[in-house]
Amino acid sequence: MNFDNIKEKRTVDNGEHNLVLEISADEYKKDYDGYNRDYAFNILERHLENRVDDGRPSDVEISYDGENHIVRIYAKVNYLGNDHTTYKFR
Repeated sequence: MNFDNIKEKRTVDNGEHNLVLEISADEYKKDYDGYNRDYAFNILERHLENRVDDGRPSDVEISYDGENHIVRIYAKVNYLGNDHTTYKFR
């Protein structure tokens, strides 16, 4: 998956960081054949690693918008109390 093709939206509400990733369905289907939390979490971790972002995702959800052919991944991103995030090498 080309992570340059992911659109990212962030909001902060009362100190809670929320993140939405939007990926074209065609781009998503290059690597994944279904829509589930494990896939969403994997994409989210790789995206944060690619951005050198120390946030830790939680409450990860995924949805497919068939009308617009977009996959959306929703998550809360936690920063407070984090030690430096260690990423796995692939």
